[in-house]
Amino acid sequence: MCFLALPGTFQLTACSTIGATKSSSHPLAGQIHDVKRDMTISKDALLRELVSADFVLLGEVHDNPEHHELQLEVLRSLVAQGRMRALAMEQFDREFQPAIDAALAQAAVPADAVAGAGGFDRKGWSWPFYAPLVATAVDARLPIVAINLSRQRAREIARLGFAALGPGMAEELALERHWTAAQQAIQMREIDEGHCGKMPSSAMPGMVDVQRARDATMADALLRRAGAGVVVIAGAGHVRNDVGVPMYLSARAPAKRVVSVGFVEVDADLHAIGDYVRSPATAFPFDYVWFTTAAKRDDPCVGLVMPNRQ
Repeated sequence: MCFLALPGTFQLTACSTIGATKSSSHPLAGQIHDVKRDMTISKDALLRELVSADFVLLGEVHDNPEHHELQLEVLRSLVAQGRMRALAMEQFDREFQPAIDAALAQAAVPADAVAGAGGFDRKGWSWPFYAPLVATAVDARLPIVAINLSRQRAREIARLGFAALGPGMAEELALERHWTAAQQAIQMREIDEGHCGKMPSSAMPGMVDVQRARDATMADALLRRAGAGVVVIAGAGHVRNDVGVPMYLSARAPAKRVVSVGFVEVDADLHAIGDYVRSPATAFPFDYVWFTTAAKRDDPCVGLVMPNRQ
């Protein structure tokens, strides 16, 4: 399994999760790799690094229970240190923010009520994975920031491009400021692999536009609603430094310290850190990589039918 092809931004959400295969037999499972310094660090060292960050982005494989357990551990640690001011989640669309705020304003509101107010899609997301995160935020009286682009708006962008965002919004979101042919190629590759090589080539440009708009929108929600001390829960593809939310945060708020942590599932056949990048010249697109066991899942490519490639 190639690292950059892991489920994440474009993962097929029809995977059937049976549970995580927890085993200490793999030499990388549980290790944390500091990408910039090219070294393994301890969990305590990572948590010390995260305390001073304005935005802590935790990139998950959505159906891996271990990833959610580790996210919860990080969130609780940062809350206990009094550093966190908000929890931001991909699992809530931005238009539900007023309803989420209203729910959180109530006394002793249960996490399930916040999920209902926020339009949490229990078919698309597994609520038991996210309930402890929401409950921790509620107990700590943290704002919960909805950061995702709605499906309706995503469809409009796929059809009309960035014009669907409204006049001047592409510039405001920094969508055109730094985008290169190399970044376009990365997103196209991720979409193609995330759809098992079955995505029609004619659909690629629109899909890339949607992903770019989604990442830029997430960054915008973070900057508008929570300027510092935020834990962000999102798919690993969204927290990539090269094409994801961190890029837009850095473009619009260069003084903010953004730290991305990518949770990466180990492969039984790949035992060295270097095996998880595409080539010796390619670095991990995160600040830290936290290796975990792989979740047991059905092959999402089996039975997937899409229009013929063009």
